[in-house]
Amino acid sequence: MNINLFYKIVFIIAAYLFGAFPTAYVIHRIKKGDDIRKYGSGNVGGTNITRTLGAGYGILTIVVDVIKGFTPILVLYFIYPQIYPQDKNLILLSIVSVAVILGHDFPAYIKFKGGKGIAASLGVVIGVSTLPFIDNPIWLKILPFVVILGTWAVILLVFRIVSLASLSATITAPIAFYFTGHTWPIVIAVLCFCILTFITHRENIKRLVKKEEKKLKR
Repeated sequence: MNINLFYKIVFIIAAYLFGAFPTAYVIHRIKKGDDIRKYGSGNVGGTNITRTLGAGYGILTIVVDVIKGFTPILVLYFIYPQIYPQDKNLILLSIVSVAVILGHDFPAYIKFKGGKGIAASLGVVIGVSTLPFIDNPIWLKILPFVVILGTWAVILLVFRIVSLASLSATITAPIAFYFTGHTWPIVIAVLCFCILTFITHRENIKRLVKKEEKKLKR
């Protein structure tokens, strides 16, 4: 096996394992000494931490998960600073991006029952959008992030339903990346984020259809 290929495979596995760090699970275990999956929605994420431990711990969980998604992309950029000339389709970046989210959604450390991937996906999107992997103007590179975050904020303000805002923002993601000139592997990777988000939100979708999903209090 080519040694460079070996290192890339190791990095992809490491990205999964890093993404698999169960932030909400660890915070709840430290604070309460118990498994967060026994409480609230049973989800290992910021929203459920907010319900069980309060807004402060919820924000902490979300921030850590965003950093968790961003960090492997940042490390990849420093390891392969010339990745774009060598890999014009950014295939390695695309695979690493998906590996991080798979780790977050299906963490091996806690029997593959993880979070819903929104905060970690946001971290990945920030990395792909802001780091100079491609030669697009900076405003064009960050536009997908602006569109995604803007969609989430508008839907949340109008309907006050976090899951609806997350799903709506997720739908815009591959469209935004496609129309801002990102490579096809990147667009496909973002489409994978979208599919994974709908899989992890399947119970929320059922409640949305039945109009039973909880709204944020005013």
